[in-house]
Amino acid sequence: MALALAALTRALGREVLPSELRFAFEEKPRLAAAADGARAPADFSIAHSGALVGCAVLRGGRVGLDVELDGEARLADWVAREAVVKAAGLGMRAVKEVELNGAGARCRGEHWHARRLDQFPGAAACVMTSVAVLAVEARQVRLAELFAP
Repeated sequence: MALALAALTRALGREVLPSELRFAFEEKPRLAAAADGARAPADFSIAHSGALVGCAVLRGGRVGLDVELDGEARLADWVAREAVVKAAGLGMRAVKEVELNGAGARCRGEHWHARRLDQFPGAAACVMTSVAVLAVEARQVRLAELFAP
């Protein structure tokens, strides 16, 4: 949760509090919507594999992140598919419905934009977004920085 709070705080330019996160059973974790019923100001996705943990945040769209240790080519398609179902908030059974293409993927009639990541040495990683993004900013954060008072 600390990584998600730090990433959301950075993306939104204001402190995001733990009470603003929603973790509903069998649903994607999310940032609470505004009191007036407007959409949440950002979406986020968390992924981990072994000692690697990542968090992707997107303002104005939906985002999914997946990372798997062992960056073999066969895993690249898997992480792309899993990033789609995470972005869409679907269960893992939907991974069979994801159709990959050169620019991203399609699932249940929606197009997803892919960004393969090379920031994780020895791992395959991918971000899928509901809107095209021009750039992905990656930062390495030390645990001490996340839990600093």
